[in-house]
Amino acid sequence: MESLVEVLYFLSTALLIPVIVVLLGFVVWSLMEIGGFLREAGERRRQKSSWQSFLTELYNPPQFVNKSAITSFFQQNEYTGLLSSFAVRGRGFRQSELHLGKLVSDLEIEAASQLARMSLGLRVGPMLGLMGTLIPLGPALVGLSTGNIEEMAQHLVVAFSTTVLGLFVGGTCYGIWLVRRQWYSRDLADIEYLYHCLHAAEGEHRDASPNA
Repeated sequence: MESLVEVLYFLSTALLIPVIVVLLGFVVWSLMEIGGFLREAGERRRQKSSWQSFLTELYNPPQFVNKSAITSFFQQNEYTGLLSSFAVRGRGFRQSELHLGKLVSDLEIEAASQLARMSLGLRVGPMLGLMGTLIPLGPALVGLSTGNIEEMAQHLVVAFSTTVLGLFVGGTCYGIWLVRRQWYSRDLADIEYLYHCLHAAEGEHRDASPNA
């Protein structure tokens, strides 16, 4: 039994350094995500008025789809996020309903992938923080039993620090995940709207052609 306890103690304490290294990597990644999130938020705020103007122009007059407005959307690309990807990647085959529909499906998958990345940090960050909290408690208790208060305090500092960093990663990823989920839902709704408007315009063009 004592041998098993020693093996468990050795294995658990051996995980401390990898846990701290990975947790620090997640902290750096979270800071980078914060920077990208703030940049994207600024770009979306600047594009909001342009997008509203585009929607007004799209149905002018209201009974028809303004095909020139859709053409300018694909050519100018003054938007961000999934709308930008839709404009750039759909520029070459916007006349093909099949390829454009595939692009819409691909963008939905990419949006889910971006949110899944935030979900990873949301779940793994606190898990690493909890591991970094529990692992040093064993050596801290050993130091307490031997009267080595300095060693116990050192391990407790590591335990509390990893807790804070793990919660920071989880909270940061959760906040970004909430906002980006709303952004991507709006982007996908707008892309679906543009997709149907584009083919409505193509239908109007076919109906108005002499060979219709």
